[in-house]
Amino acid sequence: MALRAVFLALVPFAAMPAFAQESLPAEEPATWVRHEVDLPYMGFTTRYTCSGLKSKVRLLLKHLGAREDFKILERGCEFGYQKVADFPRLKITFWAPGIPEQGDRDPGDPVLGVWKPVVIKKNSPKGLDMGDCELVELFSDRVMPKFVTRDLQGGVNCIPHQLVGNRIDLRFELLTGVRSVDEARANGE
Repeated sequence: MALRAVFLALVPFAAMPAFAQESLPAEEPATWVRHEVDLPYMGFTTRYTCSGLKSKVRLLLKHLGAREDFKILERGCEFGYQKVADFPRLKITFWAPGIPEQGDRDPGDPVLGVWKPVVIKKNSPKGLDMGDCELVELFSDRVMPKFVTRDLQGGVNCIPHQLVGNRIDLRFELLTGVRSVDEARANGE
């Protein structure tokens, strides 16, 4: 009887390695792909200074795993310290992992692609508020399609001139680029 109890207690642990292997992120060969996006912002609820808008977009790009050497140029900004812009526009240049197509002549720099779960909602990434709803909606329409994603769930629903009733809830898997050990060593990490 005691032997049977021990056997039944150990059976769940025997299945754990197989379950753990399934939960590991899948890896794929990928390349860094250059993207340029013109992002005009005309929000009703929240207005930004140019540096504030740039800061929020930088936050979202980092959260999605864009390569660290991205560039964001401000356009249509009134001059003056911390002055709110009426119709700010950003020109964003960034690199994101992509899956090379068969026959590409110049696929880009190779990188190991790893699928990872990503959530965009209030305070994820830290610093994202409900007032950023219209910006997240614009970002998900104009910038996110440049990234390789799968299993998109949730959505963004913004009510102009209101913070109550807004919904920012995006959940998906994203192909991210993992640096090689040699690159990390070269950067002193």
